[in-house]
Amino acid sequence: MTARDFLTNITIILTVMAVGALIETALPMFAARAWTGGRRRANLGLTAVSFFSNWILASVAATAALSLRPAGALARLGWPAWLEIVVAIVVLDFSVGYLSHRTMHAWPAMWRFHRVHHSDDFVDVTTTYRTHPVETVWRFVFAIVPVWLLGIPAQAVMIQRLLQATNGVIEHGNIRIWPSLDRILSLIWVTPNVHKIHHSRDVSETNSNYANLLTIYDRLLGTFTPSSRAESVVYGLDDAGRMSTASCPGLVALPFRSPTQAEVPDTKVRVGVSAGR
Repeated sequence: MTARDFLTNITIILTVMAVGALIETALPMFAARAWTGGRRRANLGLTAVSFFSNWILASVAATAALSLRPAGALARLGWPAWLEIVVAIVVLDFSVGYLSHRTMHAWPAMWRFHRVHHSDDFVDVTTTYRTHPVETVWRFVFAIVPVWLLGIPAQAVMIQRLLQATNGVIEHGNIRIWPSLDRILSLIWVTPNVHKIHHSRDVSETNSNYANLLTIYDRLLGTFTPSSRAESVVYGLDDAGRMSTASCPGLVALPFRSPTQAEVPDTKVRVGVSAGR
């Protein structure tokens, strides 16, 4: 990925984040948090780190896609270019969006890093890139393997990453979706309501709805939870303690530290308050 491509993608993502923030203001699911305090500063700090690390890794993935293309399995099938790209996007969405995500929940070593994302006790557009750099590398592994095995077109790599990034912003948005519309959209697509369930404190709900773009993987593999109770979900982790207010450097260092008294779980139960009620 060239610097120009990087700037173009970042501009698109930042624009989506800005639009998402405006929609949050107009149609919030829960009463919005004030733009004060350290939570959003930490989230936006990790956003900047994520942008930089994703640029480097996406450049490697795109270069690999170009160099490995002639030997890939897709190249031998003789499919039309558009069909190759569509299939490749679905494959990458499953591998990067679903499989890598599910393994981070299942493997304790990776959960230490992924819990930085889930420790946010409020979910909005700034939560999208509240991700540890190690998690970014982990997802990259799940992108480069199918690229190498299948010789996925570079165009598909870039399109999938842009779709993943933009829908990631939308699905984390504190946005109210009409239930009837959500039921229709979520038959195929990951909506904000569907992803809200994934950020629930209820472990059975946290360990569901892993997908990033398409809900078909969760539905087929038995990890889908309907979004009917999205308006009553309580965000965060019971054992997160004060992780939700940690600084950006503090969140980056957190997986490498042993639990301390500062991270003892809060005893006060926090309940999401629907903005429409």
